Amino acid sequence: STSRRQRQMCIRDRIQNMNLVKEAINLGFSNAAVMDTKKLVFVPEYRIFCEENRCGCYNINPACPPCCGTAEEMKQRAFRYKNTLVLQTMLKDSRDPAQYKKDKLRHNIMTEKLAEKMEAEGITDILIMTAGPYKHNSCMSAYCVDAQKMADAAGMLCWENDGMLRYFSQILYS
Repeated sequence: STSRRQRQMCIRDRIQNMNLVKEAINLGFSNAAVMDTKKLVFVPEYRIFCEENRCGCYNINPACPPCCGTAEEMKQRAFRYKNTLVLQTMLKDSRDPAQYKKDKLRHNIMTEKLAEKMEAEGITDILIMTAGPYKHNSCMSAYCVDAQKMADAAGMLCWENDGMLRYFSQILYS
């Protein structure tokens, strides 16, 4: 019957989500959670942070604005996916900008590795939002994702005055 099939699909989805979280932790993420993509909050006004060229990639990297698309186009791209795997790395704040870059790169490499594992398991239609532009992937800032509201929805801390840095990325999938 239809309801039995729906229950089986729901159980399968929960098992898949638990396995993704477990795999993320095994790869070295501090925290991971799966949430409904509809819970992401997009704030087009955040695009100003890209336009201020704080990372130096605006109008240079094709994964960055304006080349990557408008804030609305990117929001619509994200909403094509049902699930969002939120990935977090927490580290003691070294107060060293060179170390920040290394830590962010490590976080993005782990995100890429997890996406590759997902693809190998048959989850082939994915969208990656990185912590800062990485290869051909746009960052959460380019998508204008409200990181605090995302963290709240995923049950994670974002901005805290506790001496810790928190890097986030996401893998969206259906």
